Amino acid sequence: MSADKQVKKYFENIPYGEDSLSSEIHGKKNQVIINKFTASLVRNYDEQMKLGDKEKAGHFSSAVKQMSQNLDNLKSIKEEFAMNYGGGAGGKNLFSHYTNLNFDRQFFTENGEIAFDENLGLKCIVRDEQGEETVKGIADITQDWVVKGTEEQQYMKMQQNAQKQSNSVGQPLDFDVDFTIDNLLAENDAWKVMVSDKIGGRYFLHDYLQENQDKIQSGEITDEMLHPDSFNPDFDTRLHQYYASRIKKSFDPNHQTAKERAAAEGLIAKSSSKNNTENNQA
Repeated sequence: MSADKQVKKYFENIPYGEDSLSSEIHGKKNQVIINKFTASLVRNYDEQMKLGDKEKAGHFSSAVKQMSQNLDNLKSIKEEFAMNYGGGAGGKNLFSHYTNLNFDRQFFTENGEIAFDENLGLKCIVRDEQGEETVKGIADITQDWVVKGTEEQQYMKMQQNAQKQSNSVGQPLDFDVDFTIDNLLAENDAWKVMVSDKIGGRYFLHDYLQENQDKIQSGEITDEMLHPDSFNPDFDTRLHQYYASRIKKSFDPNHQTAKERAAAEGLIAKSSSKNNTENNQA
């Protein structure tokens, strides 16, 4: 069974209820770890109170309260993950392909481990098949999540608008394509979705690979230049050119990109040179 199916099956048959405690939702093994750690903190608190050291006792009391808050936060993150992943029958996964969910899939299906560091901070741990650990604090879990929003709907509305105006002979589009695409890509880092996910039935990366096979094979386009982060519009224009060109072609089917114009001009020049040679020989 694929990892995706395993996660969806888990959330469709979730083994705990909505009223479950924050310490109960990460599996029996982790519940034992949490309960033992809590008991240790409470025991230390009691001992310090008996000794009359209220300052140290307060330290352990604060640790118990902080751990409880951390577990509540982690429960909320698990609920958010389930919702974004399409938890429940027929749910749609809202996570962009840009997001690496290897850690999350494992941890939030009770296949991770909870531990506490020397500062009593809560750590979330998963191990791969080779036993290599990935350790994250609670604040680290969501920082790289990319969730799909309205970027596809915005883009498709723009494209449909361009198509409707394509019959307006001699009239330019009533919006600035380049300006609008710039704003769309920048809004909430939507470029991460636009570079990784299907937009209007097409994947940017698939099209880009197809169109540039010759440059990839020659090494002109390196592996680093194919990493999703390399298309960040803050320092790269390839994503902008691709989506702007699709809009412009919707308005004007004869529109050519700079690459297409260069190729067409090359064919014309080649044809012209061939004709001149044939004429000279005649």
